[in-house]
Amino acid sequence: MHLFQRFNELCSRKPLGVRLLTAILLYSSAITLIATGTQLWLDYRYERSAINERLQQIEASSLNSLANSLWEISPTQIQVQLDGLLQLPDIRYLEIRSQFGNIYTAGNKPRVGATVERHFELDYSDTTNKAVKVGDLTLIVSLEEVYRRLADKVLVILASQGIKTFLVSIFILTLFNQLVTRHLSTMAAYARRLRLDQLDTPLILKRKPREKEDELSQVVTSMNHMRQSMLTDIGKRKEAERSLARLNAELEQRVSERTQALEQSNEELRATLEKLQETQQQLVESKKLAALGGLVAGVAHEINTPIGIGYTAASFLADQAELYQQQHPDNSLAGTAVESSQLICENLERAAQLISAFKLVSVDQASEQRRRFDLIQYIDEIQRSLKPKLKQSNPDITVHGPEQLMLDSYPGGFYQIFTNLILNSLLHGFDNQPGGKITIEIKSYGNRMLIDYRDNGVGIADGWLKKLFEPFMTTRRNQGCSGLGMHIVYNLVSQLLQGQIVCLPSEHGAHFQIDLPLTPELTSVD
Repeated sequence: MHLFQRFNELCSRKPLGVRLLTAILLYSSAITLIATGTQLWLDYRYERSAINERLQQIEASSLNSLANSLWEISPTQIQVQLDGLLQLPDIRYLEIRSQFGNIYTAGNKPRVGATVERHFELDYSDTTNKAVKVGDLTLIVSLEEVYRRLADKVLVILASQGIKTFLVSIFILTLFNQLVTRHLSTMAAYARRLRLDQLDTPLILKRKPREKEDELSQVVTSMNHMRQSMLTDIGKRKEAERSLARLNAELEQRVSERTQALEQSNEELRATLEKLQETQQQLVESKKLAALGGLVAGVAHEINTPIGIGYTAASFLADQAELYQQQHPDNSLAGTAVESSQLICENLERAAQLISAFKLVSVDQASEQRRRFDLIQYIDEIQRSLKPKLKQSNPDITVHGPEQLMLDSYPGGFYQIFTNLILNSLLHGFDNQPGGKITIEIKSYGNRMLIDYRDNGVGIADGWLKKLFEPFMTTRRNQGCSGLGMHIVYNLVSQLLQGQIVCLPSEHGAHFQIDLPLTPELTSVD
């Protein structure tokens, strides 16, 4: 563990030397392995060629004598010759098979390991020099000794080369540390200590002076030149900073005076711009409402009277049809007349309700009664007035706010706003089912107040957030909704009460924020 810590310290203090030593060891080891492999391959070739030469010698010198012994049928002589051949290096087994089925062997036939097996024919030449085959010689040579000698040689080569490589590497590392690494460490320590207020100390290496500069001397000279240049530049910079400080002192007063003038002008311009934008928006809304009011007046004048007359006539027709049906119960035409007249009355009454709702779109402030009232108490009155409609779903309505909030405003507008919001929550958010929760939070700040309205219903789809306050926009038209409720709320908030209403995205239910003045200005819509 101590040696490992020492090695880590060496790596951290002199990483360049360690990398150099590692590179030398790696490359030297690679060269040693390549050289060793080449030497082993050459030795192996030499050993194989030696075995081949011995086999050739056996073929040239021993085959004829073995053939003669077989011809003479001399088993003792054959065995002696085989035992003599077995004494040759790397030969492990010899076998002779005669033409008559006799077998002569010497040695043990290897079962495992690398071997070389050769077969020779034994031919006897008679007096007429005619070759007669007398048998076959099988000779098996083992390569195990060759491999063992090569393995021993590998260990010797690797050990000698490894020791030599390590000693040379240590010598090179020591030489490199003496000539380069220690001077690099000195320059690194000098660079770490160098500060702008310590540029007077030059860099000096502890080495013998040389007639000709080397790379380290050039680096030292360059660093000292850089230090002198930095000293010169710092002096120039300080002088420039003093000049700049004097100039800044003169400019600060001018900037301060002009900044105050610009801030005052910007405030005036910002207030004027906000006022112009509010006025522009109010003018646009006023023109829309004026056009809508004219349309409402024309519709009311032109349609109310025909619808009233039609409703009166249909009611009279329904009464007469019912009377006739009572007198003639078997008359099918009387029943049809009663159903048709009732259907006409229901649709005319619905048309009258739609026209009444359409009239509410035009906010006439002159018709609203303005008075002082407590908004918190007035919300309780609104809830009591809605009890018949709240009876089915019975939502939990919670109001958070001050105990009392006196307003000088239009209570009728607040009534319509909260009524539309609550009824929309019942119909669209809760689908007239129990378990709904409505939270109304009221906060006052300065001369304004913020009304935060939430419910835990199904919420409002993303595509409807921007067109929610447009007239005639509804998702329940098949259930008799006209799509004017939220448009009426928007007009009441923005025109009558002079505030703003926004619908905020929410993951749980609908969320509305209404920002209103506590006391709206006395204005009227032409």
